[in-house]
Amino acid sequence: MITFDQTLDAVERIYDQLKSVSAIQDQLEHGRANLLDFAKMLDYAHKRDFQSTQELLNYIDKVLIPQLQGIITAFESGTEPHLNKLNSASEHTKRLLANLQMVTGSSNDALK
Repeated sequence: MITFDQTLDAVERIYDQLKSVSAIQDQLEHGRANLLDFAKMLDYAHKRDFQSTQELLNYIDKVLIPQLQGIITAFESGTEPHLNKLNSASEHTKRLLANLQMVTGSSNDALK
C-alpha cells in the first residue's frame, strides 16, 4: 500500500528530476549555436585559397578538429547528468504507477 505522503514525495521527486528538460533544451540550443559557428568555419575553409595541402591540413588539425571535439565534449558533459535524471524520473514514475495501480486495482499498459 502507498500512503498519500509517499505519493506526494514521489511526485515531488519526479517533478524535481523533470526540471532537467529545460537544462537539456538550453544545452541543445548552445550546441546548435556551436554547430552553426563550426559550419561557418567549414565554409571559410572551403572558400579560402590555401597555398598548399599542408596549409589546409594545418587548419584542419589546429582549428577544425579541436573545435569539433569541444562541441562533442560540451554535448556529453552538458547532457549526461540531465539525461540520467530523466531516466530516474522514468523509473520513479513506473514505480509510482505500479503502487497506484495496486491501490486502484487497475492496470495501465500505456506507460510500460
